[in-house]
Amino acid sequence: MSATAAPVPAPAPSAEPRRRGRGHRRARERLVLLAQLGPITAFFAAFLLAPLAIFFVYSLWKLEGFHIVQDWSLSAYKEVITDPITRKLIWNTVKIGLGVSIATVLIAYTFAHVIRFHLRRWQAPLLFLVLMAMFSGYLVRIYAWTTILGNNGIINKTLEQLGVIDHPMTFLLYSRAAAIIVLTNFLVPLAILPIYAALQNVGDREIEAARDLGCGSRKALRKVIIPLAWPGIFAAWALTFIIATGDYITPQLVGGTSGTMIGQIVALEFNQSFNWPQGAALSFLSLAVILAIIGLVRLAGKLVVVR
Repeated sequence: MSATAAPVPAPAPSAEPRRRGRGHRRARERLVLLAQLGPITAFFAAFLLAPLAIFFVYSLWKLEGFHIVQDWSLSAYKEVITDPITRKLIWNTVKIGLGVSIATVLIAYTFAHVIRFHLRRWQAPLLFLVLMAMFSGYLVRIYAWTTILGNNGIINKTLEQLGVIDHPMTFLLYSRAAAIIVLTNFLVPLAILPIYAALQNVGDREIEAARDLGCGSRKALRKVIIPLAWPGIFAAWALTFIIATGDYITPQLVGGTSGTMIGQIVALEFNQSFNWPQGAALSFLSLAVILAIIGLVRLAGKLVVVR
């Protein structure tokens, strides 16, 4: 009898089709990602990057008489940097921005912490009130504060009736303090939302574990809650700092001479003096200072808070 032939093993499937299929899937995923990011990228490029590029070009030109001359130089930046009044205004703007952002974050964090850990049953209605406050009229609130802080406002009249003061306190309005108070009132609802969203990532188990290890309420706050919620806290601080330093309506209406900010001068350069090169240079110099401060705070937060 003849020996039975051994079965021939089937050829192993080639890996090339699998690689090709994975390559096609990755290409489709890239196309889908580009399709999703394309509209928002085009929007930012058209309404953010393009205006910044135009202003930067203007900052490198000169104003001779009442005409802008396309003479490329850094004279506008040199004039802005060497002007002591401009340096003083930038420093004043930074101080007001820091005061507003710090006060705003402290108030917003306290509110978000309370509704997150202590008033859980009332989270929805309280957050609804925050949203309502965000959509209230900006100018209406400014004029409301002028009636509160003015010489005939509620504060002065109440203190006079109580016999605490004999004359109205004129420093309450048209001062740096007034600008900080009004801007803080405007920005607190805006800062509550990112802080509250960050506190949602802090679970009860982490807090209970910290307390089991001997942490009290303050130490748990400092060692557990704030480090975990730091991204939201920093985002709220940076957002309010940028808005506060860039505002020029509020200091114009309630700031007075001590509350003058750099945004008012930029607006004057563009709208009244028509000195666009100097206004653009002043804008970019202020932007550089603001971004430097934000970078330093971010670095300090990583070194001190998130360890």
